Amino acid sequence: MSRASALPISALRFYDKEGVLVPHSVDPHTGYRWYTDDQLRDARMIAGMRRVGVPIRDMMAVLTGPEPHSCLDAHLRNLEDGLADARAELGRIHRLIDSLPASGGVDIDSWDLRRALDAVLFAVNEESEFPILRGVHLDIHDGVAAFVTTDQFRLAVAEVKVHSALTVSAVVPVAFARLLRDVAGVVTLTFSPRTVTASYPGGEVSSPLIEDGEFPDHRILREHNDAVELSGDHLAALLNGTEDSAVVSVGEDGGARVDPGGTDPRERFRVLVDRQRLRDAAAAQPGRQLVIRVSGATLPLAIRTGDCVGYYSYLMPLQPVGEKAFT
Repeated sequence: MSRASALPISALRFYDKEGVLVPHSVDPHTGYRWYTDDQLRDARMIAGMRRVGVPIRDMMAVLTGPEPHSCLDAHLRNLEDGLADARAELGRIHRLIDSLPASGGVDIDSWDLRRALDAVLFAVNEESEFPILRGVHLDIHDGVAAFVTTDQFRLAVAEVKVHSALTVSAVVPVAFARLLRDVAGVVTLTFSPRTVTASYPGGEVSSPLIEDGEFPDHRILREHNDAVELSGDHLAALLNGTEDSAVVSVGEDGGARVDPGGTDPRERFRVLVDRQRLRDAAAAQPGRQLVIRVSGATLPLAIRTGDCVGYYSYLMPLQPVGEKAFT
């Protein structure tokens, strides 16, 4: 039986003890187990289920239950879910490996650096309980240096092209970022696993990196293709209203109204916005062609200027029972 079923003798003894595959008879003198031809079929099924980790109770259900196929399908779904979880966890580990700053440096002109920091510093929460949110995330890859900040309700991004093949993901303290904003000339940022050093004409300064936590991945945020763009009078009403919050109502035809007096049966969704946070985000954009796009009642608003590619921010809408945050 062991050779014919590919089950080791120890496994046959185990499944006998568990009542999954009980021999037809056992020689009282030699202890030799005898199995029928039908049991060989069961043993081969058990060997297959054993290879894919089917639990004992599910093996019994497959061998004796009324719906063996359903039981096997359920186990396959569990395996697929486990594989998806494993992929997600391994992806997280890969990102952590990539986030270790590589040794090397990148040159950024102080004008580009100042403009990028001015566009994102408004979204830093210097009093956050999470140290990682009290800094500026530098995500450098493929010749682009992205400066990213978030207070969990706003997320701001400023991308600067750099002539460097360096790949870095690191978070610097906001005090260090503000110091960089005030230097002149070309700034060379040099990274080591735990520190960053800025060298510039007439000086050099170093700072430890913030390592406590994992910064949110800004690249997963995308604007919906059917987002509604606010401009002209709608944009002015949204930014210049006197109430602390504003309501944007979007109809089935894609038309928008700001602070409508009542409800419209043709309304597709409405967004509740914190006006001051929106003003802060709009004021930080370096260009002049301001664009605000809304995608849904609980989806982030996108704020950008049409003449400054790579500079943008997202603002989470308010909710009647609180605020949904970036995580």
